[in-house]
Amino acid sequence: MDDPEYMVCQFCADIKTEWYDEDMIGVYKIDHLINVEEALEEIPVSKDTLLEINTICVRKGIKNINAMFFYTDADLKITDTDKLFNGLVYLGEFEMNI
Repeated sequence: MDDPEYMVCQFCADIKTEWYDEDMIGVYKIDHLINVEEALEEIPVSKDTLLEINTICVRKGIKNINAMFFYTDADLKITDTDKLFNGLVYLGEFEMNI
């Protein structure tokens, strides 16, 4: 990382850091669209949080998806919540059931 030629990955550039802990990221990607409710079953959150996330998706007009990711670093603070992250819409910060 001290090398001036070091290139950060797109995710790192998006969250304004030089590296991230791969153990803290969850990625869900499929080759076709499915409805949001079905996709949300794949993330470890409470039913209340699923409802909250689904409500945000409805408000943003998101009905079907083929990818999502989450990062479980409590120290990460997203300041530009309207930015697309690798083409994905930022939905917010939520409590995880781990």
